[in-house]
Amino acid sequence: MSSPKTAIIADDEPILRLTLKKILAEIWSDLEVIAMASNGNEALELITAAQPDIAFLDIRMPELTGLEVAKRLQQTGVAPQTKIIFLTAYDEYALQAFDLAAVDYLLKPVDERRLEQTRDRLLQSTSSSGIEEQTLTKLSQLLSQQVRPSTASRWFNASKGDDVYVIDVSSVLYFQAEDKYITVKTTEGEYLIRKSLRQLEEELDPDLFWRVHRGTLVQVEHIARVEKTFTGQLRIHLKQSRDVLPVSRRFAGRFKPN
Repeated sequence: MSSPKTAIIADDEPILRLTLKKILAEIWSDLEVIAMASNGNEALELITAAQPDIAFLDIRMPELTGLEVAKRLQQTGVAPQTKIIFLTAYDEYALQAFDLAAVDYLLKPVDERRLEQTRDRLLQSTSSSGIEEQTLTKLSQLLSQQVRPSTASRWFNASKGDDVYVIDVSSVLYFQAEDKYITVKTTEGEYLIRKSLRQLEEELDPDLFWRVHRGTLVQVEHIARVEKTFTGQLRIHLKQSRDVLPVSRRFAGRFKPN
């Protein structure tokens, strides 16, 4: 395979598509991202039409998953020269499946050093064929049977002013509902998201984030102590913030001594 010159990026998160494109421009100047897709069907159409050298495919996309797109390409043989790199938010255990299937992947949010490794592998590769269908089948089985990914979100998009940031869930201290927005307090600062607290709660791991008030979700591991005032009200003190969060009576039972 000659040095790759063209690529497409398929991911349903706009900020991640743009971020990956930006990093590629910085570390791989002679690679041109010729198109971007927001779902699997669109990705399949773009790859079929443009025949790119590389396709970055999100594993979990609407309509068709990244694996399904790769399988259809393999079955039809329409883009035999296209190298597939999977984008994934799977946890560390599920990543073992990619290693066992000998398939290259990038963990989201994309790390520049890891992307440089992928670039170097592609430049050194002499193979002109894509991933074999039996490899894709093996990967599908490993992901679905041995190392199922968590359904909880690991990252999300939030805004500050006119800018959009990809926030790692582990950095969140708490979420506070205010009017039509939710304030996200992290170890790095404050951001805003437009989503209901109920919807957000459904997307987060309930073992990590506790509802402590009608409008507050707090990440348990960031709780330093829970104070009981002379009036009997509970107040949460955080490890990395001076903010104090009230606990409503409805949720006070979470903090009863064992």
